[in-house]
Formats: sequence, structure tokens, C-alpha cells
Amino acid sequence: MSNTNGNNYPAWGIDFENRVFAMDSSYAVYPMSDPDFAELIAISDQGIIWVLSTSPDPSSGSVLYWGKGDGNWTPVGNVPGAVDLTGGAGTGAVYVTEDGQIWTIDISGEGEMVDKIADLQDLDYGGGYLWAVFPPNTGGPAVLQLSDTSVIPAKWQVFKGPANPSSISVGYTGDCYGAAGFDPVYYSKDGQTTGSAGSGADGSTLEVTFKNNIYLLSTNGNEKGNDVLIWVDTQGGVFEPTGVQAIQILASYSL
Repeated sequence: MSNTNGNNYPAWGIDFENRVFAMDSSYAVYPMSDPDFAELIAISDQGIIWVLSTSPDPSSGSVLYWGKGDGNWTPVGNVPGAVDLTGGAGTGAVYVTEDGQIWTIDISGEGEMVDKIADLQDLDYGGGYLWAVFPPNTGGPAVLQLSDTSVIPAKWQVFKGPANPSSISVGYTGDCYGAAGFDPVYYSKDGQTTGSAGSGADGSTLEVTFKNNIYLLSTNGNEKGNDVLIWVDTQGGVFEPTGVQAIQILASYSL
């Protein structure tokens, strides 16, 4: 398969040996790094794959890498200690430092600070929106919030109703998906509408990933990772096994 862009594959992942892999539409897996390389992966709108590596940064956190989806990786300089990562607009990414600074970054290493959140629990980008889970008030409970990325510094809107998913992923529309009570759940960018993200994985959803297609990581697994499921648009939408196992799964913007 010709591959000049991460969006040429519908999904990416990290296996139990901390190796990056790409997965095609038939669920065949293609190694894209050496073992012991990646802690987290993310994807930009334009298909640049970003990696929070296992290599420590001299300041703090870990070294960031980016790649075009062909298995070649370029380290990014001038990053003050990334500890969390999501894709961003264009070819960019958004990363978080140990003290809660949220920064944009592009492949040249340039970026700007979006916000600083002391107790940030989760963060993801999609469709021009950042969604995050953190307390709106110091010492309070963490809740789901969203901000239009055209506004810097971020201007957060608390999602109405009880919403504290354990993992979140934002699709190309700017709507959010997550795991809540081990069920796959959908949260609209209108700030209040929510519901099931599909059947077949209730009580066994570890994390959800959605850009143009929906995958999830199941609580079912073994020493080689957790089961990867894909949402299939039949009978109202159901999650079905792919036969692949991973420690992280990442949907791309592939059609």
C-alpha cells in the first residue's frame, strides 16, 4: 500500500511492545517503528502522526516526534517537557507539560500556549474544538468542557449535565466521544446533548477513538494488549471485534 500520509490508513495503534503500527481496512497491521518507541500517538487534520516517545526530554517529560505515516520519525526541538498529547489543526499537535501548560506545536517546533490547567485529566482535539476534563473550580470535581480553538487563551464551556468520561476523543465534526462507566458515550458540541455511541461494548469500553471512523479499546485482553473493536453502521450501529490487540488505538481522518 502506498503511504504518504497517516490518513491513508483508517487507524493507528501502539502494541504491547510500545511499537507504533498502522491498521488497514482489512485489519492487517503494519509495524511503523521499533519496539520501545511510543507512549502515546495522535494525528493532525492533515494526517501527520505525532508520538510522545519513551525517550525522556532533558527538561522533563518526553521527546515528541512527528511522521508522515511512512515509518520515518523526526524529533521536535524546543518542547518543554511533554507528558500528554493530541493531534491539532493542519499538520500540528497540542501537548501538555507536567505543570499543566497546554501548547500548540507544528512540525517546525513553533507554537503558542493555549492555557494552563493544574488538574487536567484528559484532552483531545477535533473539528476546530478542544475538549478537556478538569475541575472548573480549584478543588472541585473534574467535568467535561470544550473550547473553540480559534480563541486563545482558551475559553472553556462546561458541558451541561453529569459528564466525567474517563477517556475522550473528538471527531472531525467537533463532537466528543468517550468512555463513561465503561460504556461508549457521545457528547455534542452544542454543550448539552449526549447519548450512547453504539451497542456491543457496554460495560467493556476502556477508551474510544473517533475522527472519521469509531474504534474502541475493550477491557477484554491479555499480555499482548486489549481487543480493538470497530463501529459498524448496521442495526443502529454496533461495535465488532477486529482481531487486533493494542495498548492504544487511534482513528485517523481516513474516509
